[in-house]
Amino acid sequence: MRAREVARAVGVVAVVAAVVLAAAFAGGLVLGSPAQSDAPAAPAYDTNELVAEPIEDGGSVTPPAGDESKTVVVDVSHGNDVSEDALQPLVDALVAADHEVRVYGGGSSSGFNSQPGAAFNETLRGADALVVASPATTYSSNEVAGVEAFADAGGRVLLAAEPPPTTSTTSTVSIPGLTSSGSVSAAGQPANLAAAFGVSFGNGYLYDMAENANNFQSVYASGDGGVADGVESAILTDATPVTTGGDASPVLTASDVSLSSTRDEASYSVAARNGNVLAVGDTDFLTSSAATEGDNDVLLSNVAAFLVTGDKEAGAPASPSGSAGGQNGTGTPVVTA
Repeated sequence: MRAREVARAVGVVAVVAAVVLAAAFAGGLVLGSPAQSDAPAAPAYDTNELVAEPIEDGGSVTPPAGDESKTVVVDVSHGNDVSEDALQPLVDALVAADHEVRVYGGGSSSGFNSQPGAAFNETLRGADALVVASPATTYSSNEVAGVEAFADAGGRVLLAAEPPPTTSTTSTVSIPGLTSSGSVSAAGQPANLAAAFGVSFGNGYLYDMAENANNFQSVYASGDGGVADGVESAILTDATPVTTGGDASPVLTASDVSLSSTRDEASYSVAARNGNVLAVGDTDFLTSSAATEGDNDVLLSNVAAFLVTGDKEAGAPASPSGSAGGQNGTGTPVVTA
């Protein structure tokens, strides 16, 4: 009996093994059939698409032509967020053409005049051009009037702005006629100066998710003639729109871009001119890190030429007493290697 039971157990094991092998073979045929189909394989992701396209960065800022030496004042007396070091490409181009660049950091006025803005206006009397970039405080009513008189007399003015900080929960409206001197936040925009010339800066930044300079906040801008002559692809980062009124007119435009504060896609003016005043909704194009990207070198060369091709009358703006005064101006000369 024992031998017979062993033989029976061996037989059962053999049958079970045979059934398992048959099932495995049949399952292999079923499971393996999709691999033999003619369906195309899914394409692999092309990692080359992650590589940023190189941005042209081989330009240089051209010194402006001209035989007459001019004096350009860079204002840093209003907590301006752009230092003279950051403006080195512009400064170098002006100095290379024998123009003088002075940095005005504030100070007291000569004589007995102690009105707000008197020292600032005294500096303008000895200047031919003024650069105002990203101020932290507004300009007094006397300073605004001084810049207006300066421009009316032929002085050239560059106003460069940044978008207001996105972390700010309140906004400050700069109104011409303020009597305070540097006590109100300007949020990176010379708003009350610009308003005197029919220009207003936006409250957001421009962006382009589809066509940009490897950063959605770096948009392309172009123009035709004047300060924008030859500018087909300037690269402006964190640029804010410039709205014009009165005699001001757009000179540089970013097309088919969106505004962060509204999400509206449109073409926005990013620079405008009103006679002797040029307003640009960007400061990055002035700096060493961006001055040679795209057509920024062409734009900055044109801006440098704009600053020194005016014909300002001597002594403007006049002092409150009516005398010219301060003909030599004040400010610290910029010395470059």
